[in-house]
Amino acid sequence: MKRIMYLGLYWGDRYGEPPKSQAQKERDRRRVRELLKNIGKEKMFKPDEQLYDLELEICSPVFHYLMEELQKTPHLASSYIRVERIYTLEEKESAPLLQWRITNESIEDDYYGLYPSRDRKGIGDYVRRCEACGAPLEQIRDLWLNTRKMPKKGLSLTYSHEIILAPWLAQALQEAGFTGFTLRPAWHYTRPNQGEPPLYQLVVTHTLPPMASPPTEFESVQHCEVCGTTSHFLKRTHYWGKVQYYEDTDIYYTPEALAQAQDFNRTAELFGVLRVAKPYVLISQRVYRWLREHKVRGWDVVPVYVSRKEGEGR
Repeated sequence: MKRIMYLGLYWGDRYGEPPKSQAQKERDRRRVRELLKNIGKEKMFKPDEQLYDLELEICSPVFHYLMEELQKTPHLASSYIRVERIYTLEEKESAPLLQWRITNESIEDDYYGLYPSRDRKGIGDYVRRCEACGAPLEQIRDLWLNTRKMPKKGLSLTYSHEIILAPWLAQALQEAGFTGFTLRPAWHYTRPNQGEPPLYQLVVTHTLPPMASPPTEFESVQHCEVCGTTSHFLKRTHYWGKVQYYEDTDIYYTPEALAQAQDFNRTAELFGVLRVAKPYVLISQRVYRWLREHKVRGWDVVPVYVSRKEGEGR
């Protein structure tokens, strides 16, 4: 696995803080120029440009140099620094399960959920929601979508993270004999329930036991006392000394929980703010290989790990 940090060097004023004096700005500008020079990036510097975006491989000499220097002047690090992970094919192929991340979010939400002011027939949202927090509690009808926005690659998410399939892909998944899912028609909003469905919604039906925590780490939890919905956020906030950055943390399951997995699985935990709280979708190696062999596009995976003993990582 390769870890890449996206970091900015910034000498301007910071939101929510008092403006810098001209002398402070000049001091910080000189320091940013010096740091760029010392890592071989002096050509990036322009006197009136305040932010310099850098891409650093973690544990490289340049990364260690900058992290050491920014401990002295952490205010020169941009306010949002993220780390992305690049997994090898071997890491993906050896994982017991994989978090399925659909990267294409082309199709809009249910039409009358997205545009309630246009709902003159009283159709209403496709889900029943908690009146207090807005959390989706139950899907009560098929999705009515603007199907013209479906991409040709045949796989997309709605804004609310519903998985939408073209008919050819829905049929192929069924014929492959995968377990843990069902299909539900998705209609064009002006022609619901007419003829063959133009699209399908993939509904994951199999729920895994809760994650092993520890070692899985959660950053925060939202809970509604009215409907009882609880939603989680995986830990993302970390510190390299005085420099704050964001990086996703790993998901772990016990061997006993993984033994219950099917081809498509939903997590017992919901994630995100309550109004759009959804489980993660985890797929088997069998689904992963099939998607690659059939050249289905618009998705990626992240390995899930085994917690071999209580409180122990991979």
